[in-house]
Amino acid sequence: MTTASITAVAGLVVVMAAVLAVLGFPHLQHTKALPLSQLLDVLKLVLGTVAGVGALFALVMAYRRQRLAEVADDRDQQRALLDAQRAVLEQERALLEQRQAQEDRTRVFNERFGAASAQLGHDEPAVRLAGAYAMAGLADDWEQGRQTCIDVLCAFLRLPHTLSPGEDPAEGQDPTEHAAARATYLAAREVRHTVIRIIGNHLNGHTDVSWRGHDLDFTGAIFDGGDFRRAVFTSDATVSFQEARFEGGTVDFGGARFEGGTTIDFGGTVDFGGARFEGGTVDFDNAGFEGGTVDFGGARFEGGRVNFGYARFEGGVVKFDNAGFEGGTVDFDNARFEGSTIDFGYAGLVGGTVDFASAVFEAGTVNFRYTGFEGSTVNFGYADFKSGVVAFASADFKGGAINFDEATGRRPTGLPNEMAPHLS
Repeated sequence: MTTASITAVAGLVVVMAAVLAVLGFPHLQHTKALPLSQLLDVLKLVLGTVAGVGALFALVMAYRRQRLAEVADDRDQQRALLDAQRAVLEQERALLEQRQAQEDRTRVFNERFGAASAQLGHDEPAVRLAGAYAMAGLADDWEQGRQTCIDVLCAFLRLPHTLSPGEDPAEGQDPTEHAAARATYLAAREVRHTVIRIIGNHLNGHTDVSWRGHDLDFTGAIFDGGDFRRAVFTSDATVSFQEARFEGGTVDFGGARFEGGTTIDFGGTVDFGGARFEGGTVDFDNAGFEGGTVDFGGARFEGGRVNFGYARFEGGVVKFDNAGFEGGTVDFDNARFEGSTIDFGYAGLVGGTVDFASAVFEAGTVNFRYTGFEGSTVNFGYADFKSGVVAFASADFKGGAINFDEATGRRPTGLPNEMAPHLS
């Protein structure tokens, strides 16, 4: 503004000098008073000069404001650009830190996996127990690798192991040697049962992390007990006991629930297909089947027992097609069938027992088509056939006993005329 003021004054002086020069620097007459007209002209000149100077100042101020605004805009743009660059750098750094953390986390999980696997393969039972818990803990922490950890625990159960040497020494066996062998067997059995219990606890709600919805592969495993009580099997999981062997002890599914089309296949898809029950027991006492399937197709019952006592079948399917019963027992006493299907098609019962005592059939189906009864017993005593269907189409009765004592309701189809004549 100072520069503009000096320039303006200098400009006026130059202009005035130029005008006077053109006029030849006329001599002004001095008078004691100015006429009114001249006074007005002087005032006009003064006011015009002041207005010109004011306009000049206004122009300078407007230019200054514009310049300051432009500088501020440039500064804001630079600041925004710097902020954007800083944000990009922060994001890249965060991604790098996240990737590094993920890599560190994966490395730690891999190290834990290797250590737990090594413990599971150790010779000492106590170390194997620690490995089982370590692998389960890793499965809980490592969601992406959870199925892999579960697969390892299932594979551990599928490994061959020494069978029980019996409670007493064999004839001619050194008692000390037998005691050592039995201690080794009992320790190994405790490890196996602990692994089964760990898996079961992750299915029955006893742990903070659930393993429901994950596959369980026990194909070919040998079971002498195990606890799956109150476990829940959902439709997005497959549990396979295909060709497993149950030799003594009880595998307990008491109170378990099979929901939403779950398939448990014992030779089918939970799958017991081709399984062998040689004195062992599989217990489904009080279990609930809600659309699920348990498949014992092709299984062999040689003194073993499968118990469905007080179980509830609501739309589920239990398949025993082509199964062989040689002294084995399948027990459905007090079970309730509400729209479910039990299929014994083409099964062979040679001395075995199937017990439906006090069972209630409401819209369910029990199918014995082409089943062979050779000295076996099927008991429907006190059963209530409300609206379900029990069919013996083309069944072969060869000395078997079928008991309908005190049964009520609709008469099963396909029975010989002399059987259950009191049913309508």
